[in-house]
Amino acid sequence: MFARFPSVKILTLCALATLLCACGKNEEQAKTEVWLPDTKVVKLPMEDYATIPFNTTREDAKDKFGCTAYELSFSCKIKTDGKEESIWLIYNEAGRLVLMKKELGYYNKNVADTIIERFTIKYGLDYTPSDGQESAFAAGIRKSKTYIFAGGQVAFQIGRSLNNRNELMLIYYFPEDVGSTFAKSVMN
Repeated sequence: MFARFPSVKILTLCALATLLCACGKNEEQAKTEVWLPDTKVVKLPMEDYATIPFNTTREDAKDKFGCTAYELSFSCKIKTDGKEESIWLIYNEAGRLVLMKKELGYYNKNVADTIIERFTIKYGLDYTPSDGQESAFAAGIRKSKTYIFAGGQVAFQIGRSLNNRNELMLIYYFPEDVGSTFAKSVMN
């Protein structure tokens, strides 16, 4: 039957190839590991994250940790507990490390809930968005909602992308003084 209609044979083969490719992609996506924090309790105030101390200079970021410099920020790939982690180090104009940022990609409610639960165990939950802030975020009036942990040294934020079409998940790690100032600004 296919010999008489070669276009049907070609279409059938194309459809089969598409199905096989789609299956492979789903397997690949399923293999992609979602980053989740551990629940080991941490001594506060924190002095470092991912083996990088908060007093790391720009030169140390490049030399000791192999980070790539981009003006006031550095992209770093750090191995912790046998897994590679990508984090950003943000410096102020005076050369002080003021923030370590971890980008987790698009918002996923299950992942976000798990992160909040694990951070609560690990660091202690200090602040959650109010009902008003939640509804303002849902309505698009607020650009982000933030959960504060460890006296302000750790923050989990769900924010809108630049085009306002997507919600992204970010984790911030601060030196103690910067974190308490950030926490106060979020709470007000």
